[in-house]
Amino acid sequence: MDCKNCGASLRSDFDYCPSCGAKVIRNRLTLRNIGQDLSFQVFNLDNTFFKTFRHLFSKPETVLNSYISGTRKRYMNPISYFAIAITLSGILFFVLRNIYEVNLTSNSFSEKQAPTNMDFIFDYQGLLSYLIMPIYALMSWLLFIDIKKLNYTEHLVANAYIIGQTSFVQVMVCLPLFGLFDIQYDVFNWVFLILVVIYQFYVLGCVHQTKFWSTFFRGLAYLFLFVFVMLGIGIIVLLLSVLFGAVSLQDFAPK
Repeated sequence: MDCKNCGASLRSDFDYCPSCGAKVIRNRLTLRNIGQDLSFQVFNLDNTFFKTFRHLFSKPETVLNSYISGTRKRYMNPISYFAIAITLSGILFFVLRNIYEVNLTSNSFSEKQAPTNMDFIFDYQGLLSYLIMPIYALMSWLLFIDIKKLNYTEHLVANAYIIGQTSFVQVMVCLPLFGLFDIQYDVFNWVFLILVVIYQFYVLGCVHQTKFWSTFFRGLAYLFLFVFVMLGIGIIVLLLSVLFGAVSLQDFAPK
């Protein structure tokens, strides 16, 4: 008997392939065994997803160092973790916009209503997340470059785990919060952004083993850099929106 995944030769009494670790499937596909497989992969609290989620709070340096050092089976890989989180974030923003009817781009600090509705940019939220990720990694790499513990690619891995983790938390918090209470999204977004940066530098501080004040000032510098980068990206998005006709300059004229 051969493994259907890697082709290695197997003894007839093997339940798992010793070469690739895949489970040996002997029975035909039925709804029952699909349900059993789904319950094991998704709802088993010992699987890699839930273990990754728990340990990114309790011992994040272990998750990151395990993947970076080559231990790839213990935790979910960062690309999958990030991709699932961004997919759920896309569903979240769809719910906020179309079911809860939350204006995601209004500015409560200046006006109740923005001069024009820019919510359409959230149609490309997933793509923007992938495009911005290298910028996050570049900023964190530059801020820890003096320690020389992680290279740029390893900062990509770290930020994929971090943004994935905070995106899962955002989904779990926003769905009930905006469903039950009338909250300005921009106020929530700024508070959540600060919490994300705190968590991000808690994780990076654990990995780099920096002291509190060193981590604090690096996080503060990151926050300022983040604001300037987001302003730059916002200007680019606005210019592209005008260029492609999604909005017009007349929309921003005082009324």
